[in-house]
Amino acid sequence: MAYGVMEEIFFLHRELGRLFNEKVYNHALSARLSNVYSEVQIAVSFKDFCKNYYMDAVASNGAVFEFKTSEAIHARHRSQLLNYLLLTELRHGKLVNLRPETVEHEFVNTTLSLADRTSFSIDDSRWHSTLGFGTAEKYLVIEILREWGSCLDIALYEEALVHFFGGSELVLGNVDVILDGAHVSKQLISFCAPRIAFKLTMFDHDAASYRKDLARFIQRTQLQAIQWINIGRRQLRFETINQTSGRNV
Repeated sequence: MAYGVMEEIFFLHRELGRLFNEKVYNHALSARLSNVYSEVQIAVSFKDFCKNYYMDAVASNGAVFEFKTSEAIHARHRSQLLNYLLLTELRHGKLVNLRPETVEHEFVNTTLSLADRTSFSIDDSRWHSTLGFGTAEKYLVIEILREWGSCLDIALYEEALVHFFGGSELVLGNVDVILDGAHVSKQLISFCAPRIAFKLTMFDHDAASYRKDLARFIQRTQLQAIQWINIGRRQLRFETINQTSGRNV
């Protein structure tokens, strides 16, 4: 199947050249192949939150083709396609970059199922409740992960939390950065309450160095605490970083 689709993509690259945008190649491919559908929607929802993604092209037997017009294929392109595969529970996809003189293409595959990604342990041994992030908020995060699973694009989880914590106007704000007692600048962060921030990461290991950086961060601001949520493949961890943590750096 991939061979047949790629044959058409090579033809389009020869006929159209390499200067058009992704949508042109996408529409041209679906016009030439009746079993390829373009701009296929993925709707991701939880309660009243919804986000839509659009896959460039899907062959009738369930393989995803994602077009790029970039100098080279990057890790973020692979992550984007993997996100689509996990959300649809499809197994095989192919990245196709049409900007180089010769078409660049590579497979992105996964064996992870939703059942795999919703099977994780929870570690809250270093967490404690704060204003804006108590037991209800912790269980909201757990519910989202039980519904969607781990390993998805971190921006999806972040957008959902911003939505449920009150929207970007309420959640996103600046904090003053202080060094040697003097104001240095401002930093945009996510708040769950006044002087209480939250931070989402996706490490698959015990991120001791990142924990130290969070402690440094809080010491150089007027935050009272940072609620750190780490979504690992096999473990969801909640940890509260406060001023006491920062003084240990």
